[in-house]
Amino acid sequence: MAIISKYVALKNYIPTGLPKETDFEIKSKEISINKEKNILVSNSWISVDPYMRARMTERKNYKPPFKIGEEMEGYAIGKVEISNDKSFNVGDLVFSNHGMRDNFVCNADKLKKLKAIDMPIQSYLGPLGMTGHTAYIGLFKHGELKAGQTVLVSSAGGSVGSTVCQIAKNLGCKVIASTGSDEKVDWLKNELKVDYAFNYKKVENLVLHLKEICPDGFDLYFDNVGGDFLESAIFQMKNFGRIVVCGRISQMNVTIPGSGIKNMAHVLVKRLTIKGFLIFDHENEREPFETDMLKWLSEGKVKFKETVYSGIEEAPKSFIDLLKGKNIGKMLVKI
Repeated sequence: MAIISKYVALKNYIPTGLPKETDFEIKSKEISINKEKNILVSNSWISVDPYMRARMTERKNYKPPFKIGEEMEGYAIGKVEISNDKSFNVGDLVFSNHGMRDNFVCNADKLKKLKAIDMPIQSYLGPLGMTGHTAYIGLFKHGELKAGQTVLVSSAGGSVGSTVCQIAKNLGCKVIASTGSDEKVDWLKNELKVDYAFNYKKVENLVLHLKEICPDGFDLYFDNVGGDFLESAIFQMKNFGRIVVCGRISQMNVTIPGSGIKNMAHVLVKRLTIKGFLIFDHENEREPFETDMLKWLSEGKVKFKETVYSGIEEAPKSFIDLLKGKNIGKMLVKI
């Protein structure tokens, strides 16, 4: 049986600058069940994530570049429509890395069956997925977060940042949140109950602002943006503080490389630890994350917000708007 699959493909590599919708194209191709690819899945939800930007250049990176003209990849949740494999039944909900398309065929080892949960199934792309796992691993394994510490979070209105804020609050930490719009500030303060939130775009001198907010300094900085914000945070870290580098969204689309960190003397004198990490190195470390996150979600101690675009045709726009910071919480495409 032949099926038409509609998908997003990259038309050309984008070494610098913000991608444009014309850098992508929506294509179609015929797919069919065979002995090797014996399961048909229709996607319901597609995750849109900043790490995809790194795969749009030919430069060596932690994941290979997308192939020009072929299906882009990304995390997705779908439903099994046809199965010739006894380990999956029609109607099973599954997780895969076959996003950026409306349906696909594969074999069983490319799918993970999802358990039924008492919350929206797309939670497996948000707090129960890479988003929540990244926040959890970054805070506990690399940030060594302790109860009652003072935590600074950049890009706090995004999916990872907002989860970081809530996990830290659950441990009784003082949380200072930076974001890029007044709407996100309101959400962080009124819904997520951070101790202080601010719109960094309205701050004239970030170093002085951080000192005014928290004169005693920060125990932990969860860095999602890099650049000048990272340098400013270093000035206000406590002795033996820890900086967890999760992302560099402020530098992903620059056309001229920025200068390096100019205050390394503070790193030395304060004996700071700066550590980068990739969640892809921790894919087999799901416990105790899943147990803790399910508990927090059921108790209302972790809330999540979604920005949803509809249809595979909207996927390129959703990605560009993610890089522009137009999302609140998790960016998703609903098929």
